[in-house]
Amino acid sequence: MALKNRKIRKKHRGTRNCGRGKKGSRRKGGGKGLAGSAKHKKLKIIKEMPDHFGKHGMGMKKEKIKYITLAKVIEIAEKIGKDEIDLTKLGYNKLLGKGEISKPLKIKVKYVTNSAKEKIEKAGGSIQLA
Repeated sequence: MALKNRKIRKKHRGTRNCGRGKKGSRRKGGGKGLAGSAKHKKLKIIKEMPDHFGKHGMGMKKEKIKYITLAKVIEIAEKIGKDEIDLTKLGYNKLLGKGEISKPLKIKVKYVTNSAKEKIEKAGGSIQLA
């Protein structure tokens, strides 16, 4: 050990901070494992583990369901003047049973409630599931 360092050590023995100021030793923080991976170890983590940050894997994509009632379907059928209606082309996924139906209609849709199915079949119509 050099004489200069020995003198410094001997001089600071018993003092609290050993001449390094108020915050203790003031060394760069390390930490174990992935500690500091988003701060002072960020570049190291990016080099060694490029896939560490960001989203990975498949996300759940839920299908958005757009509803339409029987009453609205009847209005659409009267406007168009047809007995066959494709609700999937109109952008609807599900048919609800609210409203009354008197004339037979052929309806194509992805989802149907039981009450809507019963009402359409009572009127003499049919449902085709897409």
